[in-house]
Amino acid sequence: MSSNSKLASIVALCIAIPLVGCKRKSDVPQPDVAVAAAVAPSKPANAESANNPPKAGFDLNSVPVSAIPLPPFPYLDWPQGLADGDRFSDKSAFDRAYVVAGNELHAVEGRIENRRFRDADAQLTQLASQRNYEAAIKALGGVKVNTVLPGDPAFVKANGGDLGDLIVNKLHLKDYVDAYDAYLIRTPEKNIWIAVTTSSTSTQISTIEEQAMKQQVAFVTADAMQSELNTKGHIALYINFDTDKALIKQDGMAAVDEIGKLLNKDPALKLSVEGHTDNSGDAQHNKALSQQRADVVVATLVTKGIDKARLSAKGLGADKPIADNGNEEGRAKNRRVELVKQ
Repeated sequence: MSSNSKLASIVALCIAIPLVGCKRKSDVPQPDVAVAAAVAPSKPANAESANNPPKAGFDLNSVPVSAIPLPPFPYLDWPQGLADGDRFSDKSAFDRAYVVAGNELHAVEGRIENRRFRDADAQLTQLASQRNYEAAIKALGGVKVNTVLPGDPAFVKANGGDLGDLIVNKLHLKDYVDAYDAYLIRTPEKNIWIAVTTSSTSTQISTIEEQAMKQQVAFVTADAMQSELNTKGHIALYINFDTDKALIKQDGMAAVDEIGKLLNKDPALKLSVEGHTDNSGDAQHNKALSQQRADVVVATLVTKGIDKARLSAKGLGADKPIADNGNEEGRAKNRRVELVKQ
């Protein structure tokens, strides 16, 4: 058997032992000890970095890249014996979620699945559930990355000051948190974030496979932009940026090219480029990000030969939504760049 095959077998065993071989609460000897013996060969190469994540200002590159073969998404199984009726989950092919990384709230976009169960239904104690998932995730090359808990007063203050909003609307947790552990698995192809949260009665596993949105809406042509500007005076565009950054993705450049064609076609046209976000995360951060994205669109157009005097940039954050921020469809519509005829 090759070394990779052996390693894959060990990882599969890790998933089977901690999350399938669960005994009744009264019979649980030391689940973390038993798991440790099963997964010892699969420790990350840089064990010291894995055990000592950065204390603040989280640096993604501080987590070593893992070559451990991974099972299919969402990577972790349900506990053994947990009835189908006791398994609760929600899924999204693409959405934004937040995890605690270092002492910061970190936005992640991609494929998401949240799984929840009552510890009593799985015949696990809170600690047994936490320890089992910890061992399973580390066996897959995961490194714990949070250095604070969601309820830390300084963390709450830095992220809006409302603990309930932070727990429910940003971290999307269904219960108050007694323990919270966020992990990152870095692979050569993608980043995988897994948050394990436990309360006095239940466990939630949130898995986010980081990826770019698959573009499902075609970009608007220069002619369509001109028609909309002539009739309404403004048009909303959906330009793809890197997550939480003011960097236009390659597939977002097509829309910017069309804006350039529009301005070249009508030399008298002047535009205000206005950035908008949804209401997720910190309002001040969102406004700054929307300003930066509007600035980048303008700067890109200037590099294409458009006179800067014909353009202005404005960041409005979440101040002017055009759809309901209570669901992902509405939030997606609100994350836009608008061209406003001057």
